[in-house]
Amino acid sequence: MRYLLQFDRLHPDEQLTSPSGRFVLRCDSAGVAVVTDTDRDRVVWRAGAAGRLLLGHGYEVVVEAGEDYETVWRSGFAMPGARYLILTDSGELELVDGSHVRVANIRTGPIHAVPLGDAAPAAAITADAYLVRDGKIRRTVAREQDGWLRVCESWTGGGGSYALTSPLVDWLEQEGTVLTWRLHMAGGSKSKGWMLCLVDSDGTVLWHEGTQRPHEPVPLGTPYAYGGPALEAGGRLRNQSLTSPAGTHTLVHQGNGDLALYCHTEDRAVWTTGTEWVDGGWAELSENGDLSVRNTHGARVWSSATAGSGARRLVVRDNGRAELLDMDGRSMWSTGTHTSCDGPAVDTPRGAVLRRGQTLGRHSLTSPDGSTVLGHWDERRLVLFGANHTWLWYAHLGETARPGLHLDEDGMLRVLDDESSTLGGPADELRVEEGEVILCRADGTVVWRNGEAVAEPTVVPEEPAEDFEAWMEELTGQVSYCATVVHDTTPDEALTRLGADPAGIRTGTWNDLRTQSEIDGAGVEDVRVAAFALGPHTLVVEDNGLLGIGSPALSQGTFAVSNYSSVNADTYFVVHRDGETVADHSDNGSEEPTTPEVEAAMAAMGSDDPLDAAFQDGLELLCRTAGVRPTVADVTGEARFTIIAAP
Repeated sequence: MRYLLQFDRLHPDEQLTSPSGRFVLRCDSAGVAVVTDTDRDRVVWRAGAAGRLLLGHGYEVVVEAGEDYETVWRSGFAMPGARYLILTDSGELELVDGSHVRVANIRTGPIHAVPLGDAAPAAAITADAYLVRDGKIRRTVAREQDGWLRVCESWTGGGGSYALTSPLVDWLEQEGTVLTWRLHMAGGSKSKGWMLCLVDSDGTVLWHEGTQRPHEPVPLGTPYAYGGPALEAGGRLRNQSLTSPAGTHTLVHQGNGDLALYCHTEDRAVWTTGTEWVDGGWAELSENGDLSVRNTHGARVWSSATAGSGARRLVVRDNGRAELLDMDGRSMWSTGTHTSCDGPAVDTPRGAVLRRGQTLGRHSLTSPDGSTVLGHWDERRLVLFGANHTWLWYAHLGETARPGLHLDEDGMLRVLDDESSTLGGPADELRVEEGEVILCRADGTVVWRNGEAVAEPTVVPEEPAEDFEAWMEELTGQVSYCATVVHDTTPDEALTRLGADPAGIRTGTWNDLRTQSEIDGAGVEDVRVAAFALGPHTLVVEDNGLLGIGSPALSQGTFAVSNYSSVNADTYFVVHRDGETVADHSDNGSEEPTTPEVEAAMAAMGSDDPLDAAFQDGLELLCRTAGVRPTVADVTGEARFTIIAAP
């Protein structure tokens, strides 16, 4: 292990290792913790007693022994705020804080790392200098011993971290750029949040942390024959492939950002750009002759370095070579060749269609308009990508040596895993169209769409069930929420009763609320809440709180219903009337309906257990009890919103 967390003990079967592995901290035969130089087979440090070494109370390295965990030795090596014990490649123990910033060395004493502020070149972040943005949520970037960057967020009572690894870190260290935090839209989000970004001298964002997804469709570039052997200058591969004339080799831009050349005879990648860390983006052959891989911001992460060479065409040949050719067919650049490429021709799927007997191995299928691609995220995951890199459908291809999607001669679509899992059929072709992948018969009958069987035309479709959740899905994704309906009350009055300062109530959308909370530097305990008018009533939605559950004052002179669900599936369901709680069907609440509104809702749901109904279908119980039917349109327009500070 690389870190020993505070209060974790070093047990006899464990060891703390320096980045290179040369030095290890472990127990010797006598049970004493020692640091050993494995190159010289020599102990360079030894604890003062046998037992379990740890970073204990008082942020000091100590040794405990016995069943009562008695401290039997104190090292005197301590530093307030220390959270981890590490071992350096100099064979010395060091302490780092919760942000992974070095604070003390066992030989030299306190370490005073320098805060760089909230913007600096990535290369300036060293073992002795770190990036920091203070606020209710403190954000830092520190350099770890192996060169990775540790990104941390911390707040009162909590926090978290993750590592940026090589080769991403190497790319972030390019000249003329800085790492900083910007209000930026996360991948797939409609609101802005503080995100770690790489910014160039013009202020253009070249990279941001989190999910990499463009907010607008990526231009298609110069048209070409999808799945064919060539890409013309100006063309782009976005999760798409080129396959040699005989089908023996495929060059594919994978969803993870890697550009790889596969040999179907040997069933392996014979060349790759090594850009699988990019997550999305595209590959393109620029008009200047340069072949490059780009991330979702359009920033170059790999290049053939052939700008100005006159290259006008990228071709994949049956000999296992991908080449850039000029107007006269001369090679300007090549991936090189590999041996054992004399395999037979392969019946290769191209364009938008997979036909009976064909296998979608490393290939892709592209809709005629170029907007939708059935391609590979990596070697094991097949994804239907939408125009903005969204995943419309997904299939895992198993762990077989030759993964793929096969439309068998019997018309059944199968994953070529160990069990040959059947997805659908029978049909004559698998086709990619705008926004969907379908299995269809020769007469055009669709039998399967985006992973779901399509009912025969003679089958009368069932009446769609009433949807009580689409509006909450639009707002929060139903990960966690608190929703309250207050009868005969205005949005401003409802927010004021919840504890909002009338002067702090604003008008805007749900996404405006979430963005404003980032601008204001709201903490994780501060409650973001919006109130939507539903005719004479008000729907109150909390993004990260449950004030409505404990606020019977909401119902002063009226009636209110609240439903809360946490990320851990904790459930609260209460009914308030005239300032009093008159029904509680939370996890530990009443098992019998106690108000006529709840009784009527239960009858309509065909349920006799309010606790189960609140847990399984809380939003339906909320809507039926309150007598409202919110729609997506009701919650995507303007609302009144505020941020209520934690007490």
